[in-house]
Amino acid sequence: MTSATLSPFPVPQSGLADPSRPGGRMRGLRPLPTPGEPSAVGIPADWPQPFGEMPAVAGDLEPGMPVGGEPVPPFGEVPAAAAMADAAQDFTDDELREAFGPIVEHAVRRAVYAKENGIDTYLEPMLRAAIRRALAEYAPASRPFQPPGVLDRLIWHIRALFTSRTYEEIFFEKTRRFQVEEVFLLDSSTLALVSFASCDPARHASVRRVVGTAQRLAAQLRDSSGRFHPELQLSAVHRAIARRGRYVILVAVVRGRANELVLADLEFALRRIEDHFRDQFVQEGSALLHELQPFLEDCLLIQSPATCAVS
Repeated sequence: MTSATLSPFPVPQSGLADPSRPGGRMRGLRPLPTPGEPSAVGIPADWPQPFGEMPAVAGDLEPGMPVGGEPVPPFGEVPAAAAMADAAQDFTDDELREAFGPIVEHAVRRAVYAKENGIDTYLEPMLRAAIRRALAEYAPASRPFQPPGVLDRLIWHIRALFTSRTYEEIFFEKTRRFQVEEVFLLDSSTLALVSFASCDPARHASVRRVVGTAQRLAAQLRDSSGRFHPELQLSAVHRAIARRGRYVILVAVVRGRANELVLADLEFALRRIEDHFRDQFVQEGSALLHELQPFLEDCLLIQSPATCAVS
C-alpha cells in the first residue's frame, strides 16, 4: 500500500508539470472558503461559529498611530509629557535641604542622645582627660578637698598607730576615694608586656621592677578554659581592672573602689591608644615602650574627689 502524496503549495500557474502524477499535470488546490460558505470539514453543529473576520477597532487609525490612539512621535523628538517630567526632576538646593533636613536632624539626635554608642560616650571622657591633664601640669599641688578637722585627724592618727598603717592610708580610706596607681599594656594574643606607667618614680623608670607584676596579672586574666576576667581583687584595698581591645589589653591597678567613671575613662584611653598606634600594632615586634608611656600616664591622673561623709 502506497502512501498518499501530499498536495504541493498553491502556485499561480496551475498548468505546471507534476512528474509524480499520471498525465504529468499538477492538480490545483481547493480555494479557501469564504466567510459565508460552510466548510467542507465536518464540524459539529453545537460548536460556536468562528469569527468571520477580525474585530475592528473603534475609530479610524491613521498610519503611525498605535492601537491606544496616541500618536507616535517622530524619531529624535521628546514628547511634551516626558520633557515636563524631566524638568520637574531638576530640584534646587533649597528644596533638597528642605527635604533632607528632617532626616539629618533625626539621625543627629539619635547619635547625640543615644544611650549606647552615643557621642557623649566619647566626648565626656575626652573632656575629663584633658582637664585632668591641664590641672596636673599647671596646678600639681591643688587638691579637690579641704583638710580634715582636728578631731578627725587625731582619731585617724590613733587608728593608724594601732593598725600599723600610715595616716595617709587611713585618710584615703575614710574619704572613700579611688586612684589609679599603675597601668599595664599587654599584648592581646600573647599577654606580653608592651608598656607601663606607675606612680612610683622608681618603678616607672625600671622595667625590671614591674615585669613581675605584669606577669602575675597576665596569668590571672585568663583561666584554664580561656575565659577573660575583667576585674581582679589583688588585696583588701587594691584591685585590677582590665579592658580588652583589638590589639592590646589595658590593665589598671586601682586603689580604692572604682565606679563607672573610671571604667569609661579606661575604655577611652584604650581606644585612643589603638587609634594612634594601629599601624605599629599590626607590625609584630614594634618597640612602643617609651612611646606609649605618655598615653598611660594620663590614666594615672584618674582619681575621685573626697566625699563630705566621714565615718
